[in-house]
Amino acid sequence: SNILTEIPLVMKTNFDPVADVKPVTMVARASMVLVAPASVPANDVKGLIGHLKTVKGGKGNFASYSTGTSSHYAGMIFASKNGLDLTHVPFPGSPPALQQLMSGQVDLMFDGMATSLPQIKGGKLKAFAVASKTRSVHQPEVPTTAEVGLAEIEFTNWVGTVVSATVPADIVSKMNIATVKAAMSPKVRDRLIAAGFEPTVSESPDKLAQMVKTDIERNAKIVKAFNIHINQ
Repeated sequence: SNILTEIPLVMKTNFDPVADVKPVTMVARASMVLVAPASVPANDVKGLIGHLKTVKGGKGNFASYSTGTSSHYAGMIFASKNGLDLTHVPFPGSPPALQQLMSGQVDLMFDGMATSLPQIKGGKLKAFAVASKTRSVHQPEVPTTAEVGLAEIEFTNWVGTVVSATVPADIVSKMNIATVKAAMSPKVRDRLIAAGFEPTVSESPDKLAQMVKTDIERNAKIVKAFNIHINQ
């Protein structure tokens, strides 16, 4: 979903995510999780903030998997809400960002659960909060951002099917029914869960289109508030 709701806000694209694209259905969600190096002497968000303030004087840095993404947004909001002066360090994707995070070159990151989960399970990263309304099925012991006083940080990308806006509504409806049926099959659900996703299907193409519009509007306000540009 970041292709529709984030990238067009900071990069020139050859499509309008609302006028040119028609969502069919989502098949899974990918929660975002606040992670830090396993070496950090903190076990909760309060302790992580305290560490940054007492040991680093309120300064430090945070990684993202690209400028203008929810990974970037979440880090900016986290710093702002907690009175921290954190430098944004963007990377071309999660893998290189996580490498620097695990080595301690970067202090923290909001990353997708799917990419961070193996490192969390391997003891190379600590998970502090999940940026969603509900706890993750993959890390149920990790609190949500709302539970730790950071309800403003709620970012969950979804994976699904989209088509050209020129596709007739009756075809979109048939595709929706077929895709939902496939996505709900035990084999597909097991594969999605194994990959770190949470199987989730949307109710209808129209409701998913409205969700895309809502996310674009929310993200546009964040981009404006923090004056985010692609060269940051």
